Amino acid sequence: MPADLPPQSQRAVFVRLLQYVRPYVGVVAIAIAFAMVYSGARYLRAYLLKPIVDDVLIAGESIESIALLVGLMILALPIGHFGKDYAVEWTLGRILVDIQQALCRKLLALPLAFHHDRSRGDILSRALNDVTRSHRALNVFLNDVVQSVIGIILGVTTLLWLSWQLTLVSLIVAPMLMAVIAFFGGRIQRGARKRQIKMGDVTQRFLQILSGIKVIKAFRAEATEEAGFERENLKLFRRHMRVILARVTSHSSVEMLNNMMNIGVLLLGAWCVQQGMWGLTPGDVSAFATVLLTTYRPMKLLTKGWTHLQEALPSAERFMEVLDEDLQVVDADDAVEIGPITDRIRFEKVSFSYGRESVLREVDLEVRAGETVALVGRTGSGKTTLVDLLARFHDPVSGRITLDGVDLRQIERDSLLRRIAIVTQEAFLFSGTIRENVRYGRPDASDEEVDAAARAAHVDEFVDQLPDGWETDVGELGAKLSGGQRQRLTIARAILKNPDVLIFDEATSALDAMSERFVQDAIDHLLEGRTAFLIAHRLATVRNADKIIVLEDGAVSAVGTHESLVAEPGLYRDLVALQGAAPSA
Repeated sequence: MPADLPPQSQRAVFVRLLQYVRPYVGVVAIAIAFAMVYSGARYLRAYLLKPIVDDVLIAGESIESIALLVGLMILALPIGHFGKDYAVEWTLGRILVDIQQALCRKLLALPLAFHHDRSRGDILSRALNDVTRSHRALNVFLNDVVQSVIGIILGVTTLLWLSWQLTLVSLIVAPMLMAVIAFFGGRIQRGARKRQIKMGDVTQRFLQILSGIKVIKAFRAEATEEAGFERENLKLFRRHMRVILARVTSHSSVEMLNNMMNIGVLLLGAWCVQQGMWGLTPGDVSAFATVLLTTYRPMKLLTKGWTHLQEALPSAERFMEVLDEDLQVVDADDAVEIGPITDRIRFEKVSFSYGRESVLREVDLEVRAGETVALVGRTGSGKTTLVDLLARFHDPVSGRITLDGVDLRQIERDSLLRRIAIVTQEAFLFSGTIRENVRYGRPDASDEEVDAAARAAHVDEFVDQLPDGWETDVGELGAKLSGGQRQRLTIARAILKNPDVLIFDEATSALDAMSERFVQDAIDHLLEGRTAFLIAHRLATVRNADKIIVLEDGAVSAVGTHESLVAEPGLYRDLVALQGAAPSA
């Protein structure tokens, strides 16, 4: 994306941002009404100088004649202030919820390819920093811009009422103000976009430190990482200060022009009173000067609001880029719901690539319902990609995959994923209790069903030893449990889902021998009567598979049982020889 948004894009981004206001236009109208009451009371307060000076101080009339107006002003100011602020803040709070929900919904719907291609720091920066700045832009628009425009309109109207001649003189400075705002607005926008990009880099660096804290400590690299983070932070600081410099210079320039205009008009008004010009009285000049100063505040807020809007537009564009990402994997209009898989799964000349990199090449494969199939090959041979295609995390570049003769692309994704459970090497758990994590795939499951799944996965053998039992909080990412305990929980979660197809992606490779035995027993229990795909580097865990598929460079090089494959020269026999000390499954 370009560093600077052209005017058309600025308008498009801003209009899209305003779409979040539309559901609450009624509340905004109430806020505007209260803002008019508040601004009207402020200008009434300034206008009262005219009758006080001319009628009370000079002519000697009683102040009681303006007491009613004073009372109305005193009453209207707090009511208008409270009403406008509360209505705007309520609207902004709901808009922030809507924006965050829209972004969360989109991130959950986007394919795995998007999450693989983007750094977590960039995504997090867009979801937090850019959304916050975009929301602040709406805050500025509703609080500063809209209310300032109301104040300026009422102020100019009052000024024209007092002296249209002095008002025209005051407007001479307007073109210079517009030129200053436009010039610095472009600089602010360019700098803000570069700053937000760097913010993503800093966030990614911080996440990297948190994720690799154990390795960092093991290699005594704390000072190195601290220095690297400081470098990134200082780059962010310098880019931020360029934005601040442009913003402060803009505000200072506007302040100078406004002060020159205010002093000039006041001196001109005093001279006109002395010369008897334009029918001006001392009260007129006093009220005009006070109204002009009162109008200066919304003018200043409008300038400030405009520069903040320019600063926020790149942030709004960045989070909207996520909202505009192509979903890639979507249900066809005529997609059908699939029932239990009773016949076979077929891969028919399936090819896939990540960009230019070819991962799978014309894979032909047939798996009968109830079979256990092992996928074997070197790292990068396409094993995980093959099962990801079966779960339709991606669609093939060419070829097709069928379940009982139905193309995956013709099956509703929700219906497909109800039939599949995946257990990966990373035993991912959510913050919450043990029972909540087992129930994750089936929230409506009864406690009895959860207990049965847990027993099948040998979870009950360690849960009973915990002080809080089933209500034990597993901690962030299951940090309070061992690797074997976490993996048994994920298997219990899969058992409770009761799927037709099971995918085990290196499910035991990170476990010690004792934990692996428990987990393997749980897996064996789970395989009964189901179609299963086993991905493993430890060949001892796949020897009993009904069929072993050997993948080399994204293509199927051999298919057979353990006995048939070790009897022939090839990759599988070479891998078995390398792991010759592995025990029999």
